Amino acid sequence: MAYDDKTMMTDMLSTQKFIASNYNNYAGECATKRSKGKLMKILSDEHDIQFEIFEKMQAKGWYPTPEAPQDKVNEALQTHQSGVTNLKKTSEKTQKKTTKKK
Repeated sequence: MAYDDKTMMTDMLSTQKFIASNYNNYAGECATKRSKGKLMKILSDEHDIQFEIFEKMQAKGWYPTPEAPQDKVNEALQTHQSGVTNLKKTSEKTQKKTTKKK
């Protein structure tokens, strides 16, 4: 069965997303800074490859990215900023509890 260019590019992009996801997990579980640095470099390279594929697909009209309305952009920013704030508060509480135990 012959695949057209769009199908092959879609498969390539999906594969790159899978690869990048795995390297991200591996980098998060490294025991040393040296090994983490090496995996982060590979992860960066994989993201670059993924972006190249995305750009080519987008240029051919195979991966449309419509512009988001400003209210949706603002909503997403607010949601993620509050998530970061909550993570910081949780982290600070955890650090205080850990410090008290010592």
